[in-house]
Amino acid sequence: MQVRYENGWMSKGWPFSPMDGLFKEFKGVSAMRPPVDVVEDREAYHFYFEVPGLKSDSLDVRVDNGTLTVAAERKRPEWSKDSEIHVAERGYGRIRRAFELPDDASHDDIQASYREGVLELTVGKRPEAKPVKIQIN
Repeated sequence: MQVRYENGWMSKGWPFSPMDGLFKEFKGVSAMRPPVDVVEDREAYHFYFEVPGLKSDSLDVRVDNGTLTVAAERKRPEWSKDSEIHVAERGYGRIRRAFELPDDASHDDIQASYREGVLELTVGKRPEAKPVKIQIN
């Protein structure tokens, strides 16, 4: 399997690169990267995006030219002008992750669910790409 992360680099065949933040700054992209787990089994690729505090209708999930993209925006709350902010650690702004899907991924067989702050995407494998056991007589 060869899933590529949006900067085109691969790490042991998986889409994570510790240097990705540097490349984003050079590209001028200032989007937050939600944590994600990518798991492959015989039938599909499973993506688990951690995006708490968002509503499912605010998530934009697309596949275009073999690239799976998840995007959203987390708006900063409106505090009154007389409020004194003591701590503000939560992240606000654009959220984006993109992965180049492998050749055996089916762009027509994608399921999505969102619960308890986790977006789960299941990208099925094309039937012709799945291994078949041949019976020997």
